Amino acid sequence: MNDGMERARDRRNILERLGAKIPGFRGYLEREMRREVDKLQRDWLAAQVDRARFAMNSKIRDWTRTGRLDNLDLAGSTEKALDRLANRIRHADYGSSGFFDAVKIGEAELDRLYAFDLALSESVEYLALQVEQLPETADEQMLSRLLDATGAADRKFDERATVFEDVTQKGAV
Repeated sequence: MNDGMERARDRRNILERLGAKIPGFRGYLEREMRREVDKLQRDWLAAQVDRARFAMNSKIRDWTRTGRLDNLDLAGSTEKALDRLANRIRHADYGSSGFFDAVKIGEAELDRLYAFDLALSESVEYLALQVEQLPETADEQMLSRLLDATGAADRKFDERATVFEDVTQKGAV
C-alpha cells in the first residue's frame, strides 16, 4: 500500500503541492490521498474477483452447452458467492475519514486496513487460480473447495469492518 501512496504523492498537481505546505492542510491532503488509494485498491480487488466470476460463468456456459449438467447448482452458488464478494469489496467503507468527520481513522487503523486488503489480494489470487484449474467437467470436489475458499475470503473481509467499529467506539467515548 505504501507504493500506492508514493505514486499518489508523485502525481500531485501544483495546487496540492502548494497546499501541502500550509500547516494543518497537509494532514487533510494525506488523509484524502489515503482514501483515494484505498478506493483504488478495493476497486482493483473487486475487479480481480469479477475476473474469476466471469471465468466461472464461462465454465458454466461451456458445461451447459456440452450437456455436462452435473453440479451446475454448486457452480452457480460459487458464481453468486464470487459476485457477492466483489460487490462487498467494491462498496466497503473508505479507509479514511473525511476532514470534517466526527470520528477520525488514524494511521494505525489505516495500516490494519491495508494489511487486510493485502491478505485479501492473496485470497483473491488463489480464487482466480482455482477457477482456472477447473476441469472440463464440473468436478464436485473442486467446486466445493472453490466455494469454501470464496466463503473464507468473504469472512476475512468481515474483519475489515472491525477496524471501523473499533474507531467508532473509541471516538464515542
